[in-house]
Amino acid sequence: MISKIRRVLRVLRRTHISFRFPKQIDIVQIHNDGIDILAQYVNRSSISVVDPSKLNFWILLKCIFLAKFQMQGYAFEVIKSQRPRVVITFIDNDTNFFLLKQLVPSPVYIAVQNGLRHNYAYAYGDGFVDRLINAGGKNRLSADVICTFGKSSSALFEDNIRASTLVVGSLKNNLVQVSAPENLEYDIVFMSQHAPFDLTNREETIYLNQSSVSLHEFYEIESAVANFLAQYCKDHSLRFAVSGKRGSEDVFEHQFFADAIGELPYTFLPRIDTYSSYANGFNSRLVVVVDSTMGYELLSRGRKVAFFSARIIGQPRGVNDSRDTCFGYPNAYPDSGSFWTNNPDTDEYSRILNSLLGMTDTEWAAQIQPYTDELMAFRPGNTEFIQMLKDKGIQVTSEVVHRA
Repeated sequence: MISKIRRVLRVLRRTHISFRFPKQIDIVQIHNDGIDILAQYVNRSSISVVDPSKLNFWILLKCIFLAKFQMQGYAFEVIKSQRPRVVITFIDNDTNFFLLKQLVPSPVYIAVQNGLRHNYAYAYGDGFVDRLINAGGKNRLSADVICTFGKSSSALFEDNIRASTLVVGSLKNNLVQVSAPENLEYDIVFMSQHAPFDLTNREETIYLNQSSVSLHEFYEIESAVANFLAQYCKDHSLRFAVSGKRGSEDVFEHQFFADAIGELPYTFLPRIDTYSSYANGFNSRLVVVVDSTMGYELLSRGRKVAFFSARIIGQPRGVNDSRDTCFGYPNAYPDSGSFWTNNPDTDEYSRILNSLLGMTDTEWAAQIQPYTDELMAFRPGNTEFIQMLKDKGIQVTSEVVHRA
Protein backbone atom coordinates (compact mmCIF):
# COMPACT_ATOMS: atom_id res chain seq x y z
CA MET A 1 0.00 0.00 0.00
CA ILE A 2 2.76 2.46 0.96
CA SER A 3 4.62 1.82 -2.30
CA LYS A 4 1.45 2.45 -4.33
CA ILE A 5 0.85 5.76 -2.54
CA ARG A 6 4.44 6.78 -3.23
CA ARG A 7 3.96 5.94 -6.90
CA VAL A 8 0.85 8.13 -6.99
CA LEU A 9 2.75 10.99 -5.36
CA ARG A 10 5.50 10.74 -7.99
CA VAL A 11 2.88 10.99 -10.73
CA LEU A 12 1.28 13.99 -9.05
CA ARG A 13 4.52 15.97 -9.16
CA ARG A 14 4.28 15.95 -13.00
CA THR A 15 0.52 16.45 -13.21
CA HIS A 16 -1.83 19.39 -13.65
CA ILE A 17 -4.53 19.14 -10.98
CA SER A 18 -8.01 20.59 -11.55
CA PHE A 19 -10.06 21.51 -8.49
CA ARG A 20 -13.34 21.89 -10.36
CA PHE A 21 -16.16 19.67 -9.16
CA PRO A 22 -16.98 17.03 -11.79
CA LYS A 23 -20.14 17.70 -13.79
CA GLN A 24 -22.11 15.91 -16.48
CA ILE A 25 -20.35 16.17 -19.86
CA ASP A 26 -20.88 14.88 -23.41
CA ILE A 27 -17.54 13.17 -23.99
CA VAL A 28 -14.89 11.56 -21.81
CA GLN A 29 -11.68 10.97 -23.76
CA ILE A 30 -9.25 8.35 -22.48
CA HIS A 31 -5.67 9.63 -23.02
CA ASN A 32 -4.84 13.10 -24.29
CA ASP A 33 -3.62 11.86 -27.69
CA GLY A 34 -5.99 12.88 -30.48
CA ILE A 35 -7.62 15.77 -28.61
CA ASP A 36 -6.38 18.14 -31.33
CA ILE A 37 -8.43 16.21 -33.91
CA LEU A 38 -11.57 15.73 -31.82
CA ALA A 39 -11.61 19.37 -30.68
CA GLN A 40 -11.88 20.50 -34.29
CA TYR A 41 -15.33 18.91 -34.51
CA VAL A 42 -16.58 19.14 -30.94
CA ASN A 43 -16.55 22.08 -28.52
CA ARG A 44 -13.50 21.62 -26.29
CA SER A 45 -15.56 22.45 -23.18
CA SER A 46 -17.70 19.35 -23.78
CA ILE A 47 -14.68 17.01 -23.55
CA SER A 48 -13.20 15.70 -20.31
CA VAL A 49 -9.76 14.11 -20.71
CA VAL A 50 -8.57 11.19 -18.60
CA ASP A 51 -4.78 11.30 -18.71
CA PRO A 52 -1.97 11.07 -16.13
CA SER A 53 -0.94 14.61 -17.06
CA LYS A 54 -4.38 16.05 -16.20
CA LEU A 55 -6.22 14.83 -13.10
CA ASN A 56 -9.21 16.02 -11.11
CA PHE A 57 -8.56 16.51 -7.39
CA TRP A 58 -11.97 15.30 -6.21
CA ILE A 59 -11.96 12.14 -8.29
CA LEU A 60 -8.36 11.49 -7.37
CA LEU A 61 -9.25 11.85 -3.69
CA LYS A 62 -12.05 9.34 -4.11
CA CYS A 63 -9.69 6.91 -5.86
CA ILE A 64 -7.17 7.15 -3.03
CA PHE A 65 -9.94 6.54 -0.48
CA LEU A 66 -11.09 3.48 -2.46
CA ALA A 67 -7.49 2.27 -2.94
CA LYS A 68 -7.73 2.59 -6.73
CA PHE A 69 -4.20 3.41 -7.83
CA GLN A 70 -4.38 2.53 -11.53
CA MET A 71 -5.58 4.76 -14.38
CA GLN A 72 -8.34 2.28 -15.21
CA GLY A 73 -9.82 2.80 -11.75
CA TYR A 74 -9.53 6.57 -12.17
CA ALA A 75 -11.23 6.38 -15.60
CA PHE A 76 -14.03 4.29 -14.06
CA GLU A 77 -14.69 6.97 -11.43
CA VAL A 78 -14.61 9.77 -14.03
CA ILE A 79 -17.18 7.99 -16.19
CA LYS A 80 -19.43 7.33 -13.20
CA SER A 81 -19.15 10.94 -12.02
CA GLN A 82 -19.49 12.75 -15.36
CA ARG A 83 -22.06 10.45 -17.02
CA PRO A 84 -20.92 11.09 -20.61
CA ARG A 85 -22.81 10.16 -23.76
CA VAL A 86 -19.58 8.95 -25.35
CA VAL A 87 -16.28 7.57 -24.05
CA ILE A 88 -13.61 7.75 -26.75
CA THR A 89 -9.94 6.95 -27.20
CA PHE A 90 -7.44 7.49 -29.98
CA ILE A 91 -5.09 4.92 -28.40
CA ASP A 92 -6.73 1.86 -29.91
CA ASN A 93 -4.01 -0.49 -28.64
CA ASP A 94 -4.85 0.23 -24.99
CA THR A 95 -6.48 -3.01 -23.87
CA ASN A 96 -7.71 -1.38 -20.65
CA PHE A 97 -10.06 0.82 -22.68
CA PHE A 98 -11.88 -2.26 -23.95
CA LEU A 99 -12.51 -3.41 -20.37
CA LEU A 100 -14.40 -0.24 -19.39
CA LYS A 101 -17.72 -1.06 -21.06
CA GLN A 102 -18.33 -4.08 -18.86
CA LEU A 103 -17.74 -1.85 -15.80
CA VAL A 104 -19.92 1.11 -16.85
CA PRO A 105 -22.11 -0.05 -19.78
CA SER A 106 -24.29 3.01 -20.40
CA PRO A 107 -22.05 5.36 -22.46
CA VAL A 108 -21.18 4.66 -26.08
CA TYR A 109 -17.55 3.47 -26.29
CA ILE A 110 -15.59 4.45 -29.41
CA ALA A 111 -11.96 3.61 -30.26
CA VAL A 112 -10.19 5.27 -33.18
CA GLN A 113 -7.29 3.47 -34.86
CA ASN A 114 -4.17 5.63 -34.99
CA GLY A 115 -1.51 3.23 -36.28
CA LEU A 116 -0.85 -0.08 -38.00
CA ARG A 117 -1.34 -2.98 -35.60
CA HIS A 118 1.46 -5.52 -35.83
CA ASN A 119 2.16 -8.11 -33.16
CA TYR A 120 5.85 -7.36 -32.60
CA ALA A 121 6.94 -5.67 -29.37
CA TYR A 122 9.86 -4.92 -27.06
CA ALA A 123 8.84 -7.71 -24.66
CA TYR A 124 8.02 -11.36 -25.31
CA GLY A 125 4.27 -11.94 -25.58
CA ASP A 126 3.52 -8.21 -25.45
CA GLY A 127 2.41 -7.65 -29.05
CA PHE A 128 -0.97 -6.09 -29.81
CA VAL A 129 -2.82 -9.35 -30.47
CA ASP A 130 -0.96 -11.04 -27.60
CA ARG A 131 -2.27 -8.43 -25.17
CA LEU A 132 -5.82 -8.69 -26.49
CA ILE A 133 -5.76 -12.46 -26.03
CA ASN A 134 -4.17 -12.23 -22.58
CA ALA A 135 -6.80 -9.69 -21.52
CA GLY A 136 -9.59 -12.14 -22.36
CA GLY A 137 -10.30 -11.45 -26.01
CA LYS A 138 -13.94 -11.31 -27.05
CA ASN A 139 -15.00 -12.81 -23.72
CA ARG A 140 -14.03 -9.63 -21.86
CA LEU A 141 -13.07 -6.91 -24.34
CA SER A 142 -15.78 -4.78 -25.94
CA ALA A 143 -16.69 -1.42 -27.43
CA ASP A 144 -19.59 -0.04 -29.40
CA VAL A 145 -17.60 1.19 -32.42
CA ILE A 146 -13.99 0.89 -33.53
CA CYS A 147 -13.08 3.32 -36.31
CA THR A 148 -10.53 1.63 -38.54
CA PHE A 149 -8.12 2.38 -41.38
CA GLY A 150 -9.68 -0.18 -43.71
CA LYS A 151 -11.53 -3.46 -44.07
CA SER A 152 -8.50 -5.58 -43.16
CA SER A 153 -8.05 -3.73 -39.87
CA SER A 154 -11.76 -4.10 -39.16
CA ALA A 155 -11.43 -7.87 -39.48
CA LEU A 156 -8.46 -7.92 -37.08
CA PHE A 157 -10.36 -5.98 -34.41
CA GLU A 158 -13.57 -7.96 -34.86
CA ASP A 159 -11.64 -11.21 -34.39
CA ASN A 160 -10.46 -10.10 -30.95
CA ILE A 161 -12.97 -7.55 -29.56
CA ARG A 162 -16.77 -7.53 -29.37
CA ALA A 163 -17.52 -4.38 -31.34
CA SER A 164 -18.88 -3.01 -34.57
CA THR A 165 -16.35 -1.38 -36.88
CA LEU A 166 -16.58 1.66 -39.12
CA VAL A 167 -14.01 2.24 -41.86
CA VAL A 168 -12.94 5.89 -41.67
CA GLY A 169 -9.32 5.74 -42.86
CA SER A 170 -6.79 7.89 -41.04
CA LEU A 171 -8.53 10.92 -39.49
CA LYS A 172 -5.31 12.91 -39.74
CA ASN A 173 -4.78 11.99 -43.39
CA ASN A 174 -8.39 12.87 -44.18
CA LEU A 175 -7.91 16.35 -42.74
CA VAL A 176 -4.93 17.32 -44.89
CA GLN A 177 -5.34 19.25 -48.11
CA VAL A 178 -2.20 18.76 -50.17
CA SER A 179 -1.44 18.70 -53.88
CA ALA A 180 1.66 18.16 -55.98
CA PRO A 181 3.54 21.35 -56.90
CA GLU A 182 3.89 22.20 -60.58
CA ASN A 183 7.61 21.36 -60.54
CA LEU A 184 8.48 18.39 -58.35
CA GLU A 185 11.74 18.69 -56.44
CA TYR A 186 12.46 14.96 -56.17
CA ASP A 187 12.05 11.79 -58.18
CA ILE A 188 12.14 9.38 -55.21
CA VAL A 189 11.48 10.09 -51.53
CA PHE A 190 12.10 7.44 -48.89
CA MET A 191 9.94 7.73 -45.76
CA SER A 192 12.03 7.13 -42.65
CA GLN A 193 10.69 5.02 -39.79
CA HIS A 194 13.60 5.70 -37.46
CA ALA A 195 12.98 5.12 -33.76
CA PRO A 196 12.38 8.19 -31.53
CA PHE A 197 15.84 7.71 -30.01
CA ASP A 198 19.46 7.17 -30.96
CA LEU A 199 20.06 3.50 -31.76
CA THR A 200 23.71 3.71 -30.72
CA ASN A 201 24.49 1.54 -27.69
CA ARG A 202 20.90 0.32 -27.44
CA GLU A 203 20.49 -3.36 -26.64
CA GLU A 204 16.73 -3.95 -26.77
CA THR A 205 15.23 -6.97 -28.47
CA ILE A 206 12.17 -7.03 -30.72
CA TYR A 207 9.90 -10.06 -30.34
CA LEU A 208 7.36 -11.50 -32.77
CA ASN A 209 5.61 -14.66 -31.64
CA GLN A 210 8.43 -17.18 -31.08
CA SER A 211 11.06 -15.16 -32.93
CA SER A 212 13.25 -12.22 -31.98
CA VAL A 213 15.89 -9.87 -33.39
CA SER A 214 18.07 -7.19 -31.89
CA LEU A 215 16.95 -3.58 -32.23
CA HIS A 216 19.81 -2.95 -34.65
CA GLU A 217 18.79 -5.88 -36.85
CA PHE A 218 15.22 -4.61 -36.81
CA TYR A 219 16.28 -1.27 -38.32
CA GLU A 220 18.87 -2.67 -40.75
CA ILE A 221 16.26 -2.64 -43.52
CA GLU A 222 15.99 1.18 -43.34
CA SER A 223 19.73 1.48 -43.81
CA ALA A 224 19.86 -1.05 -46.66
CA VAL A 225 16.92 0.43 -48.57
CA ALA A 226 18.21 4.00 -48.22
CA ASN A 227 21.61 2.97 -49.59
CA PHE A 228 20.04 1.05 -52.48
CA LEU A 229 17.79 3.98 -53.41
CA ALA A 230 20.67 6.47 -53.33
CA GLN A 231 22.70 4.24 -55.65
CA TYR A 232 19.72 3.62 -57.94
CA CYS A 233 19.03 7.33 -58.21
CA LYS A 234 22.67 8.12 -58.95
CA ASP A 235 22.77 5.44 -61.67
CA HIS A 236 19.57 6.79 -63.26
CA SER A 237 20.28 10.52 -62.74
CA LEU A 238 17.31 10.90 -60.37
CA ARG A 239 16.87 13.25 -57.43
CA PHE A 240 16.66 11.40 -54.10
CA ALA A 241 15.58 12.53 -50.63
CA VAL A 242 14.91 10.94 -47.25
CA SER A 243 11.86 12.31 -45.43
CA GLY A 244 12.71 12.28 -41.73
CA LYS A 245 10.33 11.03 -39.07
CA ARG A 246 12.00 13.18 -36.42
CA GLY A 247 12.67 16.91 -36.11
CA SER A 248 15.93 18.67 -36.95
CA GLU A 249 16.90 18.64 -33.27
CA ASP A 250 17.10 14.83 -33.37
CA VAL A 251 20.45 14.72 -35.14
CA PHE A 252 20.73 10.95 -34.62
CA GLU A 253 18.24 10.29 -37.44
CA HIS A 254 20.17 12.39 -39.96
CA GLN A 255 23.40 10.69 -38.85
CA PHE A 256 21.82 7.24 -39.26
CA PHE A 257 21.08 7.92 -42.93
CA ALA A 258 24.39 9.70 -43.51
CA ASP A 259 26.15 6.55 -42.30
CA ALA A 260 23.91 4.35 -44.47
CA ILE A 261 24.21 6.36 -47.68
CA GLY A 262 27.80 7.55 -47.38
CA GLU A 263 29.07 9.74 -50.22
CA LEU A 264 26.12 9.08 -52.56
CA PRO A 265 24.04 12.19 -53.33
CA TYR A 266 20.79 12.71 -51.41
CA THR A 267 18.82 15.32 -49.47
CA PHE A 268 17.67 14.83 -45.89
CA LEU A 269 14.32 16.47 -45.06
CA PRO A 270 13.77 16.67 -41.28
CA ARG A 271 10.22 16.68 -39.98
CA ILE A 272 9.02 20.29 -39.74
CA ASP A 273 5.53 19.72 -38.39
CA THR A 274 2.83 17.07 -38.22
CA TYR A 275 1.97 17.55 -41.91
CA SER A 276 5.39 18.00 -43.55
CA SER A 277 5.73 14.32 -44.50
CA TYR A 278 2.59 14.60 -46.61
CA ALA A 279 4.09 17.57 -48.46
CA ASN A 280 7.32 15.63 -49.05
CA GLY A 281 5.33 12.71 -50.43
CA PHE A 282 3.50 14.96 -52.88
CA ASN A 283 6.73 16.67 -53.91
CA SER A 284 8.11 13.50 -55.47
CA ARG A 285 7.31 11.29 -58.44
CA LEU A 286 7.52 8.18 -56.29
CA VAL A 287 7.54 7.37 -52.57
CA VAL A 288 9.26 4.31 -51.09
CA VAL A 289 8.45 2.86 -47.67
CA VAL A 290 9.19 -0.29 -45.69
CA ASP A 291 6.01 -0.70 -43.65
CA SER A 292 5.12 2.89 -42.76
CA THR A 293 1.58 4.08 -42.03
CA MET A 294 2.45 7.13 -44.13
CA GLY A 295 2.95 4.88 -47.14
CA TYR A 296 -0.58 3.52 -46.86
CA GLU A 297 -1.96 7.03 -46.32
CA LEU A 298 -0.27 8.31 -49.48
CA LEU A 299 -1.41 5.20 -51.36
CA SER A 300 -4.99 5.96 -50.34
CA ARG A 301 -4.63 9.40 -51.92
CA GLY A 302 -3.46 7.95 -55.22
CA ARG A 303 0.26 8.67 -54.92
CA LYS A 304 2.75 6.22 -56.39
CA VAL A 305 4.16 4.22 -53.48
CA ALA A 306 6.60 1.30 -53.58
CA PHE A 307 6.53 -1.01 -50.55
CA PHE A 308 9.85 -2.76 -49.81
CA SER A 309 8.28 -4.70 -46.93
CA ALA A 310 11.39 -6.76 -46.25
CA ARG A 311 11.69 -6.36 -42.48
CA ILE A 312 12.22 -9.93 -41.27
CA ILE A 313 12.00 -11.01 -37.63
CA GLY A 314 13.53 -14.42 -37.14
CA GLN A 315 11.42 -16.90 -39.07
CA PRO A 316 11.22 -17.42 -42.84
CA ARG A 317 8.40 -15.56 -44.53
CA GLY A 318 6.60 -18.81 -45.36
CA VAL A 319 5.61 -19.26 -41.73
CA ASN A 320 2.02 -18.04 -41.35
CA ASP A 321 2.43 -16.37 -37.96
CA SER A 322 5.46 -14.28 -38.92
CA ARG A 323 3.91 -12.15 -41.66
CA ASP A 324 3.20 -9.04 -39.59
CA THR A 325 5.80 -7.05 -41.53
CA CYS A 326 4.59 -8.15 -44.97
CA PHE A 327 2.79 -5.80 -47.31
CA GLY A 328 -0.89 -5.38 -46.52
CA TYR A 329 -0.91 -7.17 -43.14
CA PRO A 330 -3.25 -8.39 -41.71
CA ASN A 331 -4.44 -9.30 -45.20
CA ALA A 332 -2.45 -12.08 -46.89
CA TYR A 333 -1.07 -11.13 -50.31
CA PRO A 334 1.61 -12.83 -52.44
CA ASP A 335 5.19 -11.99 -51.51
CA SER A 336 5.60 -9.96 -54.69
CA GLY A 337 3.21 -7.67 -56.51
CA SER A 338 3.21 -4.84 -58.99
CA PHE A 339 4.26 -2.29 -56.36
CA TRP A 340 5.50 -4.36 -53.43
CA THR A 341 7.87 -7.09 -52.36
CA ASN A 342 8.34 -8.83 -49.02
CA ASN A 343 11.85 -9.98 -49.90
CA PRO A 344 15.15 -8.09 -49.36
CA ASP A 345 16.05 -8.47 -53.02
CA THR A 346 17.60 -5.58 -54.95
CA ASP A 347 16.47 -7.06 -58.27
CA GLU A 348 12.91 -6.92 -56.97
CA TYR A 349 13.44 -3.34 -55.80
CA SER A 350 14.67 -2.36 -59.26
CA ARG A 351 11.78 -4.15 -60.97
CA ILE A 352 9.25 -2.19 -58.93
CA LEU A 353 10.95 1.19 -59.36
CA ASN A 354 11.40 0.74 -63.11
CA SER A 355 7.76 -0.21 -63.50
CA LEU A 356 6.29 2.56 -61.34
CA LEU A 357 8.44 5.34 -62.75
CA GLY A 358 7.27 4.39 -66.25
CA MET A 359 3.62 3.88 -65.32
CA THR A 360 0.95 6.41 -66.27
CA ASP A 361 -1.40 7.80 -63.64
CA THR A 362 -4.29 5.92 -65.23
CA GLU A 363 -2.38 2.64 -65.08
CA TRP A 364 -1.43 3.32 -61.47
CA ALA A 365 -5.01 4.04 -60.45
CA ALA A 366 -6.06 0.69 -61.91
CA GLN A 367 -3.24 -1.11 -60.08
CA ILE A 368 -4.16 0.18 -56.62
CA GLN A 369 -7.95 0.12 -56.90
CA PRO A 370 -8.34 -3.34 -55.26
CA TYR A 371 -6.21 -2.34 -52.26
CA THR A 372 -7.11 1.13 -51.00
CA ASP A 373 -10.36 0.49 -49.12
CA GLU A 374 -8.95 -2.79 -47.87
CA LEU A 375 -5.79 -1.28 -46.39
CA MET A 376 -6.36 2.47 -45.95
CA ALA A 377 -9.52 4.25 -46.99
CA PHE A 378 -9.47 7.94 -47.88
CA ARG A 379 -12.46 9.89 -46.57
CA PRO A 380 -11.79 13.60 -47.15
CA GLY A 381 -13.19 15.77 -44.37
CA ASN A 382 -13.86 12.75 -42.11
CA THR A 383 -17.52 12.74 -43.11
CA GLU A 384 -18.21 9.21 -41.79
CA PHE A 385 -16.61 10.00 -38.44
CA ILE A 386 -18.56 13.25 -38.10
CA GLN A 387 -21.84 11.53 -38.96
CA MET A 388 -21.14 8.83 -36.40
CA LEU A 389 -20.66 11.47 -33.67
CA LYS A 390 -23.95 13.07 -34.67
CA ASP A 391 -25.69 9.69 -34.59
CA LYS A 392 -24.43 9.21 -31.02
CA GLY A 393 -25.99 12.52 -29.92
CA ILE A 394 -22.84 14.66 -30.05
CA GLN A 395 -23.19 18.20 -31.35
CA VAL A 396 -20.59 18.88 -34.02
CA THR A 397 -19.33 22.46 -34.19
CA SER A 398 -17.16 22.58 -37.31
CA GLU A 399 -15.74 20.64 -40.19
CA VAL A 400 -12.17 21.62 -41.08
CA VAL A 401 -9.18 20.71 -43.23
CA HIS A 402 -5.45 21.45 -42.97
CA ARG A 403 -3.08 22.42 -45.73
CA ALA A 404 0.32 20.76 -45.79
